[in-house]
Amino acid sequence: MLRTPSIFGPLNSGFVPFASGAPIDEATAADAETETAEIIERVSAPPVETAAPVEVAPRTAWAPASSARIRVVEALVVAGVCAYFGFGLLSAVFSR
Repeated sequence: MLRTPSIFGPLNSGFVPFASGAPIDEATAADAETETAEIIERVSAPPVETAAPVEVAPRTAWAPASSARIRVVEALVVAGVCAYFGFGLLSAVFSR
């Protein structure tokens, strides 16, 4: 969709085209090549060997001693909320 002309002058979108053929000064180009070479060297270097891995026994899941009581309280809260909204729904449906 084309924009209508403005009464206050031409409309500028603010778009700046990417100029891939723009001149680049030699210092910036040399810095970019040096940085690229360093990155490639770092990435292609063989991994550094670490110490032998230490065998660790598998951990058991941690649960507090009162987790059963917490679950009971949570279940009671959920049941109370459901009962509250259920009572409100039934009151709305069967009200005169």
